[in-house]
Parts: sequence; structure tokens; C-alpha cells
Amino acid sequence: MNILFLTNRPTANTQAATVTEYLDALHKYSGHTVHEISMLRHFPDLVDLDRFDVVITHYSLSLGPLLHHYLGPKLVERLKRYKGLKAAFLQDEYREIQTYWKHINELGIDVLFSCVPGHEIAKVYPPDKVPKLRVENVLTGYVPERLVHQEVLPVDQRPIDVGYRTRRMPFWLGRLGQEKWFIAEEFKRRAEGTGLKLDLSTREGERLYGDAWSKFVASCRAVIGVESGASIIDFDGKLEHRVEAYTSKYPDATFEEVSEKFLGPFEGSLNLHQISPRCFEAAALRTPMVLFEGEYSGVLTPERHFIVLKKDFSNFDEVIAKLRDHSFLQAMADRTYAEIALDSRWSYRAFIKQVDDILEEEVSRRATLEASRPYTKAEFNRARRLSVNYYLRRKTALFMQSILLGMPFSRKSIFWLWEALPRPLRRFARPLARTVSR
Repeated sequence: MNILFLTNRPTANTQAATVTEYLDALHKYSGHTVHEISMLRHFPDLVDLDRFDVVITHYSLSLGPLLHHYLGPKLVERLKRYKGLKAAFLQDEYREIQTYWKHINELGIDVLFSCVPGHEIAKVYPPDKVPKLRVENVLTGYVPERLVHQEVLPVDQRPIDVGYRTRRMPFWLGRLGQEKWFIAEEFKRRAEGTGLKLDLSTREGERLYGDAWSKFVASCRAVIGVESGASIIDFDGKLEHRVEAYTSKYPDATFEEVSEKFLGPFEGSLNLHQISPRCFEAAALRTPMVLFEGEYSGVLTPERHFIVLKKDFSNFDEVIAKLRDHSFLQAMADRTYAEIALDSRWSYRAFIKQVDDILEEEVSRRATLEASRPYTKAEFNRARRLSVNYYLRRKTALFMQSILLGMPFSRKSIFWLWEALPRPLRRFARPLARTVSR
């Protein structure tokens, strides 16, 4: 089959490495011919959709409220008319889900690769709301092959005892979103006087990407973490708007205050907890993990693959004792590497095999229109480059992205300015930011 892969591929060191690993995996492991168009609103005019058997949209191009910003109105209309199989990868499926239903139906998406756990799919994507859609659960990321063979220092020779990076999440994502911030702040507070060297940050501008992130994880004797996902799903967007309006008016409001006022009826109504790609990165780099108690998609076994930290920190002293035992940490790191990082079930190869199998099944079952004149690689590249408006816009956007977000100093400065902006002004600045980034 000839596959068109629609993406918004970031430049080096501007997004989490998982994004590009996900993108590269389809090229590397699919048994089909994959042509990629990286875009933001502007699609190459000379590329003909009918010369593809399948069109797939990546989660870097939203199908939600910002559909027309990411795909552009012209491509949206072309996709509606396209008669081949249409598939999509989605993540962060907790925001204005009713809008996703609407766009999935309008575009005629046939297959959705979703991060919603299997037992919750029918609640998030009810068959009566998206009647023609096949939804398959996949993980948010897999074991990065490039890290599996990377040379790393033994645990006792690493300079940092405990490392972590995150950012403050919006309150309307619920308690799970807040755990990402809380674990860092509370761990830092309780670890004072222990003598452990910590490198924990919750500031957006201090997040690390690409090689800098891998080097950081490999320099830690342990990393802390929580499950990915959210504990609240906002079907119509009203909860988000109410919470944002309240926190704009009362910027010093605490999460507990907002939770009591707005979130109670929604908290825990759906279990969207998943294993984070960071767990696979740590396993591959033989870095022990200290994680809040959780299921982690059934991949990790507590106290075998990670040290359990209770969410009320009641076992904090026990955790500290284990962090001081470098022999214990090394044994856990080696075991997790062997049982998780080297397990083919969690590889990108296995993931893409699953994707290929499902696409082949659906093309056959739905008898979708096959491409009559599939592109050769040379023909596709020529059509893309000769679409001058697209080509120049894309090159300009990626250049600006690399300057503003790819350099640590400029990135820190940009996010320092962003955090200094009053919330109402951020609303006006956000469209400008989206011209160079997701």
C-alpha cells in the first residue's frame, strides 16, 4: 500500500524525542511505502491525495478544536472527499471530546489509534457517536531503539541522585495532572537534609529535549515519575473554560480550592492513566525509577521494575533508604533493562506491525478505493518541492522554531516571558506562538 503520513514534525531538540521516534517508526518498520508531509495549515497544492491508498494523520496535527488551524480549510475539504482509508493517531484525549467526535465523522476517519485504555474506549468514543470508527488502543510511546544500545555509567558513578523535569499542568486536568508537579515539589521539600543531590524542576523553560534529555536521565541514579494521562475528561470544554476563568480572576487559587469548587463531580469518572514514554527511556538507559503507585498499563511490576512511592509520602523514609543502596539500584536497573527494554512487545517494531495489520484488515473489509497511480519516491518529492507556497512557509516556520525553541538560552527566555504574561494576554499571544510550534 501507498501511505500518506500527515505530520507536524518538529526540528531537533524542540519537542520530546518520543514525537520524532513515533514518526520515524512508521518509515522504519512499516511493510508499506510511506510518504510524509510535515505541515502546519498549508498543504502542498501539487500533491494528489488520490494517489495514496491510506492517509494517516499524526497526533502532532490536532483533530480537535484547532483542526482548521493545523490542517487548513482546503485540506479538510480534500480529506472529506478522499475515498481511500483514513486513519489517525491521537493522544491527550481529554479535551472537548465532543468536538473530536464531530470532526472524526465529518472527515470520515475509519481507524483511530488511541491512548485511551481498552476498558474505557466505549465511554470516550461511544459507538452511537462515532458509528463507523474502529478504535484500537496503543501506548503513548515505546522503547527507543537508539537508547537500548547506548553506553551508560554504572549507577554508583552517576553524579545526580534523583532527577526529574515537568511543568505545572492546568487544574482542569484533575488530580493526576497535578501529581506530575506535586511529586517534584513534595520530594524536594522532604529530601532537605538527606544529603541527596537532587535535580528537579517544574519550570517549562528548564525542560530538556533530544540528546540533552537522554544525557540527563543517564546521569541520574534514579528518576521520579507518575502515570501519564488525566483523571478528568472534559467532553464539551465547559469545565476547562470555567476553571480558566476562575483562575484568571483568582491567580493565587490553589488546586484544592479549584477541585472543591469545580472538579469534584468529574474526578475519577474515567481512568485514562497510562504508562509514560519516560518509563521506557529510563528502562533503556538503566536508570532506576521511583514512581507513584499505579498500574502503568500493566507493563511494570511494582518493586521489581520500580520503587513504589505512596502518594501521601508515608513510605518516604523507606524510599530514601533504597536510594542510598547503590547495589539494590543497580540490580533493579539491570532487571528492568532485561525484562522491559529488551522485551520485543514494547518495541516500535511490534507497534508498527500492529498498525500495519489493522490497516490491511480495514482496507480489505471496507473495500476502500485503491490508488490507481501510486507515487514513486521521486515523483512525490518533486510534487512537494514544486508546491512553492507550502515549501517556503514550512522552511521558514522550522527555521524560526529552531532559533526560538531549539537553543536552550532562547527557549528559557521565551518561556520566562510567557510565564510573566498575565493570563488574558496569553490568549492573544498564543496564535502567534502556534505559527512555529504545536
